[in-house]
Amino acid sequence: HSLIIVTAGTVTTYEGDDSECSPHVYTVGMGIVDPGGGHVHNIRNEDTEEARTITVQTIPADAVRRIDAADPGHCPF
Repeated sequence: HSLIIVTAGTVTTYEGDDSECSPHVYTVGMGIVDPGGGHVHNIRNEDTEEARTITVQTIPADAVRRIDAADPGHCPF
C-alpha cells in the first residue's frame, strides 16, 4: 500500500482497468491511495510546471518496491 501526497504542481493518474482511459487530476495537498496487490496505474505530470510528490509505502522489508506491469492497452501513451 502507498499514500501519495502532491506537494507541488499537478499529477494525473490513469487506472489500468479503465477502458475509457479517464484522467484523475490531483493538485497540491491532495492525496492518492495505491492499494497495491496487483493494482495497475500510471501517474503522469501532464503540465509544464514541475510536479512533486511524497510517497509513504508499507511493504515487507524484502519486497520489490516497484513492479512493472504489462500495458493494459487502454491509453494511447
